[in-house]
Amino acid sequence: MNTDRKLDQIKVQLIDPHQITLWGMTQLLALNSRIEVCGTSSNRVDALKLATTSKPDVIILEPDLYEENGIDLISDLLKITKAKIIIYTGSNNSKILDQAVVKGARGVINKTESTDNLLKAIEKIYEGELWLNRNATSRILLQIAQASSPKELSNEQKKLSTLTSKEEKVTRAIQMYSEKTLKQIAENLHISEHTLRNHLASIYDKLDVRNRMELYVFCGKYQKTDNPEIHPNRRSSDV
Repeated sequence: MNTDRKLDQIKVQLIDPHQITLWGMTQLLALNSRIEVCGTSSNRVDALKLATTSKPDVIILEPDLYEENGIDLISDLLKITKAKIIIYTGSNNSKILDQAVVKGARGVINKTESTDNLLKAIEKIYEGELWLNRNATSRILLQIAQASSPKELSNEQKKLSTLTSKEEKVTRAIQMYSEKTLKQIAENLHISEHTLRNHLASIYDKLDVRNRMELYVFCGKYQKTDNPEIHPNRRSSDV
């Protein structure tokens, strides 16, 4: 006889800080022959450990874990399991609930909803669907669109974008060799000092700075770089 669990059986992990809630949820889900509660946990450490060992299909998470942030737990759970996460909460804070979905939760069920809705949500989410109301879907899609849209350049970035490739190379050299003379910097760039001064005159005009010191400060603040030796506070990953 094949003792493996049925292919369409859904293993569910429950995460909630209230033991009574966990007990009640377990009793409720046990009434559905398709659902198997594979374990319960009331804190982050136990939740991650259980998710690793029990390999649930669906995780029902109450994000209010007292002193622990259940929203941040979503990302940690998704790193160690392929389970689909449902937020089960009494909160009506749309900002927090939308954040949970953006982080990877597949649906939100309010504790005021019917038990039938909870059971339907588990099955639909297990099958790959989302469980969100229309308003939440619209808000989340808008957030995703805004996050992926190009950010408007600041005035300083616009000024930097007017530099030619040679002028940009000069500004980076000014940053890297701040202790050197213009003659020494020109030698490092393999150009004459006269050519370097011409480049600097153009750069000063485009960036609206008056001298080498102001240029150094301007570029150190606004010009991103992959080289931490140039100006370590402005990396390419900076916002």
